[in-house]
Amino acid sequence: MLNDLPLFKPIKPPTKLEAQWQECKSKNPSLLPELAKLARELKKHGHSRYSMDGLFHILRWETRTTTGDLGLKINNNHTAFAARDLMSHYPDLRGFFQTRQQKPHGNWGQIY
Repeated sequence: MLNDLPLFKPIKPPTKLEAQWQECKSKNPSLLPELAKLARELKKHGHSRYSMDGLFHILRWETRTTTGDLGLKINNNHTAFAARDLMSHYPDLRGFFQTRQQKPHGNWGQIY
């Protein structure tokens, strides 16, 4: 009976990719603000949509001179998480990135 209450519903543990994304954000606190800045600049110049993958590449290119190496280390597998987080934290960017419905957790080919 207690299991029927929302308070007692089991919380799904994050997937391996979700955990890696959270770690990436904590190591790079300026990541989302920098992505938002780039997205807003593109929006200002007439883009109604853009690719998060493209923004990752731009950010890597722009940070290569300030980091003294090949630029920001960010996994391409994080683009979907970045797009969702960006649109969630910055209301003016809602709809700027196209996202697909996430697959359910479980053994649907998800890597843990």
